[in-house]
Amino acid sequence: MSLSNLLTLKPWRIYTSVGLSGACVMIFELTGARMIGPYFGTSIYVWTNVIGVILASLSLGYYIGGHKADEQDAHHLLASCLGATGLSVLLCLVIHDIVLRNLAHLVYDPRLGGLCASLILFALPSIFFGSISPIATRLMLKSLDETGKVTGKIGAISTIGSLIGTFVGGFILIPYLGVQQVMLSVGVVMLLLSAIFSIQHFLKYAGLGIIIVALYCIFPKGARGERFSTLYNDVLIYETTDELGDSIRIMQVNNHIGSAQYLHSDDLVYPYLRQFRIDQQLVPNFTNTLTIGGAACSYPRELLMQYDDVLVDVIEIDGELTEIAHKHFDLPYSSRLNTYIQDGRYYVQHSKKTYDVIYIDAFNDLRSIPFQLTTQEFFKDVGRVLNPNGAVIINALSSLDDDKTDMIQALLNSIKTAFPYVKVLRVEPTLPIDALQSLCIIAMKQPIELTNKQNEEQEINLSGKSLILSDDYAPVERLVQKGG
Repeated sequence: MSLSNLLTLKPWRIYTSVGLSGACVMIFELTGARMIGPYFGTSIYVWTNVIGVILASLSLGYYIGGHKADEQDAHHLLASCLGATGLSVLLCLVIHDIVLRNLAHLVYDPRLGGLCASLILFALPSIFFGSISPIATRLMLKSLDETGKVTGKIGAISTIGSLIGTFVGGFILIPYLGVQQVMLSVGVVMLLLSAIFSIQHFLKYAGLGIIIVALYCIFPKGARGERFSTLYNDVLIYETTDELGDSIRIMQVNNHIGSAQYLHSDDLVYPYLRQFRIDQQLVPNFTNTLTIGGAACSYPRELLMQYDDVLVDVIEIDGELTEIAHKHFDLPYSSRLNTYIQDGRYYVQHSKKTYDVIYIDAFNDLRSIPFQLTTQEFFKDVGRVLNPNGAVIINALSSLDDDKTDMIQALLNSIKTAFPYVKVLRVEPTLPIDALQSLCIIAMKQPIELTNKQNEEQEINLSGKSLILSDDYAPVERLVQKGG
């Protein structure tokens, strides 16, 4: 680029492109993790893969961008890089559904699946994102005497943009626009930035962008139903039939079915929820209940329908799920229903209320319970808010193969540090031992009385040969993964 062109190039153009690109890359990263969530979960493994792939790709982009900026006309190179970034983001949007659906069928391990998905979807856009700053630095550098000042200024503007993008993306864009709309917006913004430097390059890339967006609109979407993006989850509401042909409405939260409801019956769909009806047997005439993990609030709704005097408190960290439950799953508005939008651990730590029955049914994904709800410290807090004759009823998932029970045994060990009496029931005793199945864990401060049938057909004894989970060390994802 000639010196005369360099002097006429307005610095605000470069600062704008660097700042907005910094914001867009963080929005892209947040959106990418949410995009993978419905297929591979939201565990620490998924976040590690997304962050790791994007950081590695950005580093490669910095290297490539710096070399190309010294070899080519940086002015046109930056226009091309911005346009290519926008196109690659739009391409990610178009192919993500088919890529993720096929990977989810081929790769069960969320570590490997999340890594493959991140490489396929996020590596190329991140390389282009990384190339922007070194090219912009080359454009602003007029003499070697200004190297430190220019490099520092470009880095600061990019980082400030990233900071703004993080908060705007996490608090505003994703919750109110949804994942796909945000990804589309990032791609369009990056395309528009190329127009600041070259209308000719912009028109070329915009034409390709229109083609990609048209393909996105034409391609059939994998999931049918009503989709919501909340602060914590990607939620899909759709209707289908069960194995008997009865019509049901499903709430899919990220990669697992969080709740379901019959459309023409008030019965509970899932056996584990019907197992919760053991509450009356354990604590006759209970009146105060707490449910940790609401989703569509299937069992709280049952309590409100079956009893006239039972008080129902529900803790759900994602308050929008409760609103969806009212709108789509017939959760009634009742003076006996209190919902608290906060983490279940925080609630039991600070609650001054006590309860007759506490139900725990909270999951990050198909099998992983949030680690803060598995530790001995948590269960000691639960014991503090449980009445002396009360019961804790926990839904857990596990295979019962000897080499796949580390997680459920660690959970039991943690519970036993706070409760002297603990029993485990198989919810569906006819399932094979090696099948992933629901287990009902009961914890009380007094002896647990089961029926002869429950003792003979449902109760199981686990060896307890595992660690005790604590706030300092609770490797839930590793234990779940070891269990297959």
